[in-house]
Amino acid sequence: MRKLLALAATLGLALALSPEEVWQALQVHAKVAGYLAQVRQGPVVYQVAFRRPWVRIDWLEGPDYLKGSALISDGQRAWSRAPKGPWQETKATPPDDPLQLLFTGFPEVQRDYAVQDPKEEGGLWRFLLVKKTPPKDDRQPAAWRIAVNPKGHLPFRYEVLSPSGKVLAQAEYLKLDPTPPPQSLFEVKP
Repeated sequence: MRKLLALAATLGLALALSPEEVWQALQVHAKVAGYLAQVRQGPVVYQVAFRRPWVRIDWLEGPDYLKGSALISDGQRAWSRAPKGPWQETKATPPDDPLQLLFTGFPEVQRDYAVQDPKEEGGLWRFLLVKKTPPKDDRQPAAWRIAVNPKGHLPFRYEVLSPSGKVLAQAEYLKLDPTPPPQSLFEVKP
């Protein structure tokens, strides 16, 4: 039996996982102190810095109105700036993206989402995180198809799906450093 499993893994065949195995692995996210990632979403490339509870996003490539823009949030307040503008402070809105919630609100993810179709394929774990109460509007996210590296349980790529299964967005992590970035990166300077 072990030889058969080893052969299947070597060939990159899909191996079934249970939703419970995925939830146990995802609990690692609740303990991550921080990371730095570069993400491609269509023609846009941005850097995400996370250091509990701080998040910073810097747009690196894409349309001119985005390049050089930044957003910093401490969970309560948010500061944003255009490429050449000053920082503007607003009230932070709570995240509704389950990938961000995996790091900041894991209990909410378990309460509001279900794991479906988990499998191991080509060295990655692939599964759907599906809203238990999906939106009625087909333009709103209802599920996330996620691929994670099972060694670090950090995202590798994901797709955002509408209630009808239409792909609304795709993102791929180009670089990922699981070392918490310095607190100085989250300082808002004039």
